[in-house]
Amino acid sequence: MKSLGSPEFARNYGFWNEAEQQALMGARVAIAGVGGVGFQVGLKLARMGVASFSIADPEDFEPQNANRVPGATTATYGRAKAEVFREQVREINPAAVVHIYRDGVTVENVGEFLDGATLVFDESETTHPEIGTTIARTARLLGIPDLLVVNVGFAAQVTAFHPRSRFTFERFMGLPAEASLEEIAASTVDYSRFLPYIPPYSDLRGLVAMTTDAPDGSRISLPSISPGVDLASAIGTTQAFLHLTAAAGVDNRRRKPIWAPRLAYLDAYSLRGRVLRAGRVAHLRHVLRAAVRDRFGRNPRAAYSHDDIARRASGSE
Repeated sequence: MKSLGSPEFARNYGFWNEAEQQALMGARVAIAGVGGVGFQVGLKLARMGVASFSIADPEDFEPQNANRVPGATTATYGRAKAEVFREQVREINPAAVVHIYRDGVTVENVGEFLDGATLVFDESETTHPEIGTTIARTARLLGIPDLLVVNVGFAAQVTAFHPRSRFTFERFMGLPAEASLEEIAASTVDYSRFLPYIPPYSDLRGLVAMTTDAPDGSRISLPSISPGVDLASAIGTTQAFLHLTAAAGVDNRRRKPIWAPRLAYLDAYSLRGRVLRAGRVAHLRHVLRAAVRDRFGRNPRAAYSHDDIARRASGSE
């Protein structure tokens, strides 16, 4: 069992104090989804001192995860993401407690999944908004923060839903507030709310592909690259630090965490960041800027249209 004097924490004290370190060591963090940002968030928190986790993820690692997840290697393809995560956390801290939910988050297990958690990271798929809604509604009942961290290009954005705020996860996603989970499952996330920041260097054909069905009726996965995921895990764990130390009652003149409807983004490519209000106005403003840049030939081209994806899948590159 690690203590405040453990050598692993010695350099932390240059930037936070013993009371804050104790808050991290005494916290329990729930993470729904460890296929990208969630995996790195968990590993960073383990290095920071968190030693108790609830992890929900029903999926196995595949080659498509290798571009951004340190746990995805040729040795782990076909293995459960949650199991690989637990192994890597215990390589950092052999005494860490990592409870795994291989069925993912369900109505039946969400109470147990969040039991005793200080906060929860919702890294579930936006293609299944009923999962995020289940997490958000239970987090509100338990009175814990629900953090949402998203990578977009070389950038990342973070916000959190306060358990007593009227600006809920459902409102942020553009989902009906009082709808049943079955109705939510049949709904579509409103990207103009979900992604208020669109990088100005974006190839907007990718955004079109994300928000429309392919010719065969399928939906594509959200694109992601390693720098954006790295940045997302960095700002996500920094916000978690603020939440966890505040929950422990530590007063060290820190800034307050970001709460919805406010949202913070950082962009490693444009070297910019700011706090803005989530919503369609911010989304449209950033889309318009990217469109104008593209119109004048200033934006690099990507290859994530439906035609591009179909071409690669057919092997006709």
